[in-house]
Amino acid sequence: MGSILQNLALRLDAGFNAKHIDRFRNGWPASSRSDISFFETDRVLFRYREIAGPSGAPTLVFTADPPVTLEHYDAMIELASKDFRLVIFELPGQGFSPGKSAYRFGFRETNDEVARFLRQVAGEGAIYAFSCVAGLAAVDIATRYPELVCALILIQAADPGGLDVWKKSRDPKGILRKPILGQYMMRKLAGDRMPKWFELALGRASDHERFCSCSRTSMGHGALWSLASAFQAYHNADIELAQPAQPCLAIWGELDGSHTPETRASTTNMAPGMEVRSLPAAGHFPELQDPAIVFRTIKDWLATQRIGENEKAS
Repeated sequence: MGSILQNLALRLDAGFNAKHIDRFRNGWPASSRSDISFFETDRVLFRYREIAGPSGAPTLVFTADPPVTLEHYDAMIELASKDFRLVIFELPGQGFSPGKSAYRFGFRETNDEVARFLRQVAGEGAIYAFSCVAGLAAVDIATRYPELVCALILIQAADPGGLDVWKKSRDPKGILRKPILGQYMMRKLAGDRMPKWFELALGRASDHERFCSCSRTSMGHGALWSLASAFQAYHNADIELAQPAQPCLAIWGELDGSHTPETRASTTNMAPGMEVRSLPAAGHFPELQDPAIVFRTIKDWLATQRIGENEKAS
């Protein structure tokens, strides 16, 4: 009975049919920015932005961490595209990347779909800069599909145990972890939860309105925020991850009120020799709040790893 209830609950956030998908492909989600594209797999329709950057530039891949959507990235793109080819995408079941009827938010299932998408769009040897829970996907893909990833940059990302602490702090009564009730409450209260989440996570009042305004517009056009399904099916504390061989950098915005020192400390468990850079003036979204500082940090670190030299030489 439990598995049937769980399956029904997950279908509330997935199960998009051709009519729904066509509305995303041809409506506001497709036209809000000129560089938006879609990539379709058997289970997910991925929405992404791709910016060419200079000839031979290394490819840098970002995940939009909901309720952030692709529309938040304009200023970052303007800065980073001077040095990188950029691919920025919305995760399955988030933003305007709907899951189809076969999609169930499973950990390996989701990561395999992301890898399939990025193999075609980003290509091999990319640098993955994944945020928060998606940091687990970056590590998993880097170890199971090592040809796709030459370096990892984990932003506000903790190991499975650290993220379990984070998840319980965000859902202290366990409501989002209850099938159907969690999905219902997220749909009903997403608009109210969004500004409160930004208030906690940004850590800077000056950023609050611009983040809220952008997310409010996207939500008004049907942006997804399937947090309950992600809590129920994607992440748990028992996930086993191999340690990646690729060089790893962790970036932490210290003003992020959603993460405890315990979750931050767990980051280094995921990779041997991981370097950690703390940004005292940024919150949960440092690449959007302080892009100049973040990209100076990234470029300086990549230079020490000699990553991207072959691409530039070619």
